[in-house]
Amino acid sequence: MAQSAVCHHEAGQPERAIVLLRQHLTRGNFAPRDRAFFIAHLAGALAAAGEPDEAATTGLAALGLAAALYFGQALGELRRTVAALRRYARRAPSGNCGRP
Repeated sequence: MAQSAVCHHEAGQPERAIVLLRQHLTRGNFAPRDRAFFIAHLAGALAAAGEPDEAATTGLAALGLAAALYFGQALGELRRTVAALRRYARRAPSGNCGRP
């Protein structure tokens, strides 16, 4: 299911990816590397869906997992998320973020 969510994200269907990733991350028991990778994809999907505050918060959660042991795939996905969030850099946060 998580891999399917990644495919939806890559296919330009971020809302579907968000639903699937949240379901899978809630239910699944992952190795830290896999959890970081899927949370990074969730952050990217949130950014693509126009949820920059939540994407940033979620991305920071993924970064905390990925950076400790340098999980390259998750860090690469987070770089893509940062690029997607650049268009929101000059706006004030909405105050609705906080759900990784």
